[in-house]
Amino acid sequence: MGLIKASLDKTPRLRWLFADLNSYFASCEQQEDPDLRGRPIAVAPLMSDATCAIAASYEAKLCGIKTGTNIGEARRMCPELKVVPSQPKLYVEYHHRILDAIESVIPIEHVMSIDEVACLLDRSQQTTERVERLSVELKQAVRERVGECLTVSIGAASNKLLAKLASDMQKPDGLTILQPENMPQKILHLDINQICGIGANMTRRLEAVGLNTMPKLWRANETTLERIWGGVLGKRFYALLHGEDLPSPVRQKRSLGHQHVLAPEQRSVKAAKLILQELLAKAALRLRQENLYAQRLVVDIKWTNDDGHWIEDQKFSETQDNLSLSRILLEILKKTPGKQPLRVGVSLSDLVAASQHQQDLFDRPENASLTKAIDTLNEKFGKGAIGFGLTAVASKKLTSKIAFQRVPDLSEF
Repeated sequence: MGLIKASLDKTPRLRWLFADLNSYFASCEQQEDPDLRGRPIAVAPLMSDATCAIAASYEAKLCGIKTGTNIGEARRMCPELKVVPSQPKLYVEYHHRILDAIESVIPIEHVMSIDEVACLLDRSQQTTERVERLSVELKQAVRERVGECLTVSIGAASNKLLAKLASDMQKPDGLTILQPENMPQKILHLDINQICGIGANMTRRLEAVGLNTMPKLWRANETTLERIWGGVLGKRFYALLHGEDLPSPVRQKRSLGHQHVLAPEQRSVKAAKLILQELLAKAALRLRQENLYAQRLVVDIKWTNDDGHWIEDQKFSETQDNLSLSRILLEILKKTPGKQPLRVGVSLSDLVAASQHQQDLFDRPENASLTKAIDTLNEKFGKGAIGFGLTAVASKKLTSKIAFQRVPDLSEF
């Protein structure tokens, strides 16, 4: 039986352009330092062979090095490899310059991550010829306004999921257009896990029911996918795969937090506690910036020598001020086993919007006032200018980290 095109109430048309910066962190480093251009480089959070690469240049990728490769192993794979420490603030600064460059060509509808944006095509732009012209203009704008090392792979399709898939099909500096009339033929050669959202667990579930290739996944009916995904998500995936453009679901933020891999000299309980205080202060600042209150704090510590994890949490009345949260953290840390920490993290959850915040009988308004004053001073004089207790000391040891799915505010640096 041959594959047939999806039959939808609304005919799919070219609606989205997705731009993906290639080897973003490594490309920023090469743009900053001409000596790194054309060389295999890996970006690492720490200058230690025990850590892992968080980015690799295309020259390094040719040697088999990729995100997650152990630095010691990477040096063995590529003796001429240059390892550079990450500069999160630099990447955020470049991010904003890139957004300005792209917006000089086409409005950005959604910033998807630190290195990806989605742009909605208007009616006049929904042709192959127009998208090809936009692609040339966008790449040129980034090259001229930001730097020649920053290349962009572009995908265009009827919805964001397919446009994202298209952007991954030709790297670096590529362009792939998935016109609805050419679907599904243009994607049948891909592995199913190349679709955003199909990770290792979902791949196993699909393979378990025989949907282990793209043609089989395409032919699967809506009912089958609903059963595999467990309801409405399967129905949504079916529609997106077959070209329908659906509005993005409104998601309520469930938690926010930060993690930090400790440098060798920080791998003591005392130093880890200082770092945790600073991570909590950063998370609390984000709470206030997003007008949220938290009701639960989770502390996660990974020990060295594969000695497992220690996770502890505590529930409390709604709060967003540093003093209250710091006291709760100290209570949790009293239960810490005396092992050597490798990575520490905090997470604030059970979030409540400020508009729904219920004042507690034992709230101390002076805590909120003091926290607000400190936020104002740090905004004026720079991050870490003033803090609670030893938090300011910890901030000297701690650099911001970038998760690909969240762009830090420059106030976090």
